[in-house]
Amino acid sequence: MSEMQLILNDSFWKFLVSLEELKEKKDKTLFCASLNVDDETLQEFQEFLNRFDVMCESDDAFIYPLKDKCRIKMDFSLSEWLALQASFHKDDDQNNFKHYYQRIVQNKLSAAQKAFEQFNLYRKPADVSVKLSEIENLKKKIDYVICYKKSITIEFFNNKECVVFPHRLVFLDGILCVVGESINDKSLVFFGVEDIKDVKDFVHEYEPNLSQIEVNEFICHLRLINGKEERLILKIYSQYEADLLPSHHFLGNPFVTSNTEGEMIWAATIEMCDDLFQWLYTMKDRAEVLDPGHVRKEFAHYCEIKNENSGLKKVS
Repeated sequence: MSEMQLILNDSFWKFLVSLEELKEKKDKTLFCASLNVDDETLQEFQEFLNRFDVMCESDDAFIYPLKDKCRIKMDFSLSEWLALQASFHKDDDQNNFKHYYQRIVQNKLSAAQKAFEQFNLYRKPADVSVKLSEIENLKKKIDYVICYKKSITIEFFNNKECVVFPHRLVFLDGILCVVGESINDKSLVFFGVEDIKDVKDFVHEYEPNLSQIEVNEFICHLRLINGKEERLILKIYSQYEADLLPSHHFLGNPFVTSNTEGEMIWAATIEMCDDLFQWLYTMKDRAEVLDPGHVRKEFAHYCEIKNENSGLKKVS
């Protein structure tokens, strides 16, 4: 096939990603089958890499890991970084990407955006009139009324109001939300904290009709719809220094065990979002992501970018 056909061939990019992830030799027939390519196509891919002095070794039986892993680093000014994000802007539907190589670049860009959330060109901003300190005060107010089982009147920036009995303050679809019981119709509702202008005590006493089990089931159903929950598995090297309960995250089916060496295996079904990566980063020297593999890779990218940014700040 021509060079342009090869570049636009999704199988080539899947081959390259699989080759970079290869840790030990793999049966060549199985490797080709996983990519749905034949020996002749595989040889074309290998010859193309040879042009860049990247030696992909194989024989009749096996294909071997790359001896030298290529890492290419770049330094961006703010204008260059924003321009790069604009060049790869996509809608919420990732299927808008026609080619696999576009998704590779977007995944890398997403990891960098998580690490530099302040400069994420497409993040959903809170109302400009709300300062960070006011958001923190709002969270404290809501946590207080949840703790003391009080009802509240929520005032929104669009001038609407709602009276609820709040049950949980939890991340849903990457946004910190209040999950509560509407006093008007006894149903469960949820609102993003960034949409709330203020909360006030509701003067009348209210006895909730829904149990914590029903609230948890409601959160689970919402997360299934969002499609962002993962079964996160961590190895904790120092359980006494690790914070095993990330704030405002709902842990589904949590499980903890330990071995004779004092290492702990922690597992829970949890929604992946920027705040969770920040929680993992605070434990980066005491914990390791075991599974899922793509979360381990995304977190490694996140740490790499964070560490590089920290080094640049020290130099400056």
